[in-house]
Amino acid sequence: MASTVFPVASSAGVTQKVQEFLTTAAFSVPSNVTTVEVFLIAGGGGGGGASNNGYASGGGGGGGISFKTITVSPSTSYTVTIGSSGAGGVGSTQDGSNGGNTTFGSLATATGGGGGGKSGSGTRSRGLNGGCGGGSGGSSFSGGGGGISQGSTVNGLAASGGTESAGGSGSQGGCGGISSNFNICGSGGAGFYGFGGGGGGATDDSSKTGGGSSGGGAGAYNTNGVAGTANTGGGGGGCHSTGGTNTGGAGGSGYARVTYWS
Repeated sequence: MASTVFPVASSAGVTQKVQEFLTTAAFSVPSNVTTVEVFLIAGGGGGGGASNNGYASGGGGGGGISFKTITVSPSTSYTVTIGSSGAGGVGSTQDGSNGGNTTFGSLATATGGGGGGKSGSGTRSRGLNGGCGGGSGGSSFSGGGGGISQGSTVNGLAASGGTESAGGSGSQGGCGGISSNFNICGSGGAGFYGFGGGGGGATDDSSKTGGGSSGGGAGAYNTNGVAGTANTGGGGGGCHSTGGTNTGGAGGSGYARVTYWS
């Protein structure tokens, strides 16, 4: 189902309604409505790819969040576009892809999370810019976690992660966990009420996988990264290789909620 409407409470002859969107669909403004409150979550960035012995990639950044009240025209239809999940990078040649933007017509936009940095012999890279930056790839050290995306009326500003460090932060909050010590899994940044968490960085220790939160996928050891949860905007987890070619986890797709009185 593309969307669901929930009557919440009644007051002065009108009822508060909340309409959720899990896929792209139209929102039809009732004839007596001139303002709506939108809560938009962009798609999460994919984790970076990794290959060669002992390399671990960065997790994808969580999707940006836009939470605001906007003026609309009665009896008008607006397209609510749900941001796509960012694809995970494959091997040491690919960073994760950025997540897609979630929009309410042309009136509000949440920016997709940045892809995580790839990792391999001579190919480590910074995470990509996005709603929140992705983590970078590492060598011997774990990849950094994706940048967080916490609630605000504006999207997080883009910023790149440094080599073997956390993803860059948005203006909404701090960056994901840094992997500054050998064999420690870099945690993805905490999101906002279960949405927009950064993907965890990969690890070089099988006993220390994890790191995803608020929809962010966990980092991995010697396997592909874990995907972000659908419709949360969580970043995909980074992957780790002991000699083969592995793929970062895909980011979670976006989400939208529209609240109005009618």
